[in-house]
Parts: sequence; C-alpha cells; structure tokens
Amino acid sequence: MPSPFRTNPSLGPNLWQVVRSGQGWYDGRANGPSPQLGDWSVGNDGHDYVWVQATGAIAAAAAPGTQVTITEPAMTAAAGTGGFYAPNNTVMTTALAAGDRFWARRGTL
Repeated sequence: MPSPFRTNPSLGPNLWQVVRSGQGWYDGRANGPSPQLGDWSVGNDGHDYVWVQATGAIAAAAAPGTQVTITEPAMTAAAGTGGFYAPNNTVMTTALAAGDRFWARRGTL
C-alpha cells in the first residue's frame, strides 16, 4: 500500500491522490464528492491532512511539495506560506489547476 495512508476511519481518496477539476471520486459526482472540503485525516506518517480545493495553478515540486495557504471557511488552497503542502512531484507530476482537490499536508507534527 502506498504511503501515507489514513489511520482514522474515513471515506475518500488516498492521502496521496489528486482529484482533478470536474472529476469525482468513486461516487462519480463532481459537485459534491466525499470527502467534503475541510475534512481532516491523520496519516501513518503522523501528519494531519485537510481536503482542499486549489484556487489556481500550484506547481509540482520535490518533497515536501509546494507550500500552500489555506483559506477558511471555503477550504481553498493557493501557493503561499501557510505551512501546508500540496502533494510532491512523485505523486503529482504536473501542476495542480484551479478546481483540483487534494489532501494538503500540515508541515509540522
């Protein structure tokens, strides 16, 4: 099983997966898939993850990934210095685009 993986029971894409704009997860609905924006999960690596949506392009980068700032309550993410990271380029080989959804990883434990 690829790592990281969730240690708490919850539905949705694996912590390393990206759902591209207009696509749904397994339930097939692009406008309301599970998980919902703002859902939290804990990975086996000890990091917290939050499900967010990109507001614009976020470049692919080497580990730990591109740092993002999350805006509440919309739970949107944009490149910035907010202490969370988009998936690194071993997972996301192309940039994220506006509307893409992903698990943002908290940088500190």
